Amino acid sequence: MKKSFFNGLAAVLSAMFVLLTFSCESLEGLVQTPEVSMDSVSIAGLDLEGISFNANYSVKNPYGVSLSIAGLNADVNYKDTKITTLNSTDGIKVNASSTSSNKFSFKVPYETILKFASSLASGNASSQKTLPFDIDGNITLDVSNVPALNALGSNTVTLPIVTDFEVPVFKPKLSVSNFSVKMPTLNDLKDQLTKGGLGVTKALQVATTLLSGNKLSANIFDGIDMDIDVVFDVNVANEGGADWNLNIKNCALNTAAGSIADVGTADGSSTLSSDKSKVSMKASLNTIQAGAFIVQLLNKTGTNPTFELDTGLTFPETKYAKNIPLKYTAEIPLSSVGRK
Repeated sequence: MKKSFFNGLAAVLSAMFVLLTFSCESLEGLVQTPEVSMDSVSIAGLDLEGISFNANYSVKNPYGVSLSIAGLNADVNYKDTKITTLNSTDGIKVNASSTSSNKFSFKVPYETILKFASSLASGNASSQKTLPFDIDGNITLDVSNVPALNALGSNTVTLPIVTDFEVPVFKPKLSVSNFSVKMPTLNDLKDQLTKGGLGVTKALQVATTLLSGNKLSANIFDGIDMDIDVVFDVNVANEGGADWNLNIKNCALNTAAGSIADVGTADGSSTLSSDKSKVSMKASLNTIQAGAFIVQLLNKTGTNPTFELDTGLTFPETKYAKNIPLKYTAEIPLSSVGRK
C-alpha cells in the first residue's frame, strides 16, 4: 500500500517536473511578441539651415493589456558616418490588441549634404542628385503589464528599427533683387490725380514733384487716391544637383506695423524650377492706405520693409510628397530701392 502510494506520488511529481520543464523552456516561444515596423521616412519641411525628416513607425501590441514605449535610440548614418543620434524616453501608450503609429524627427544640415556630395564628385556637389542614408537603432517597450513575460523575468522588450532613405542634394539660395517703385508717366500721373479731384495745376505740381527724384513731404499723398506699383525679382537656386520645382503660395510685403500689401507674380505664373530660377513680382500700393510707406520708399528713409514668401517645394525625381513647406523672409534695404 505504501509502495503503491509512493510510486503514484513519484509519477505525479515526475509529470509536474516535465510540465514545469516544458513551460520554462517553451513559454518564451509560445508567447507572442510585439512588432515594430518602419513605415516610411518623409520630409517634414525645409528652412535655410537643413532638411527636416519624419521617421514614421508602427508598434503592434498583441496583448490584452496596454504597453508603453520606454525608450528609443537610433543613429542616422551616411554610409559608415554617423550624422546624428536620437534618444527619447517619452512614454507613448500602445492600447491593448492594437497597432499605434508614431514618428521621430531629425534634421540633416545642408552643409553636411553638400560635403558628402562633394566627396563623391571631386568637389562638385551639383553633379549629385541624392545620397543614400540609413536609420539603425531600436525601440524598447515596457511589458511589465504582461504576466507571461513577467514569469520569464522580462519587464522590457527591445526591437530593432532599420531603414534606408534618400536625401536630396539640395541647399536653397533665395534672394530679392531689383526692388523698385514703378513710376507712371507725367501724363498718367496728371490724369489720375485730376480724376481724384485735384485741379490740373495742382495735379501737375504733385506729378512733377513725384517724378523729380527730390525728397517728398510726408503729406504729399493726402487726399489722393491712386495706385503705385512696386516690382522686384525673386531668385531661387540650388547649390546641389537635385532637380526641384517651387510653387509660390502666398507672398506679402510687411512694415513694422504689419502687412502693407499682397504680392503676386507679374505674369501670373507661380512655379519656378531648376530650369527657371527667377520670377518677377508685383505689389500695388494705394496712396490712401499706404501713402506714408510709399513716401518712405521714394525717400529711402525709415524702417526697412520685409518680404515674406510661403512656398511648396517638390523634388520630382524622388518619392517624397509634393509641395514640402519652405518659407523665406528677406529684409529690403530702403537704400537699395530704385525707380522705374
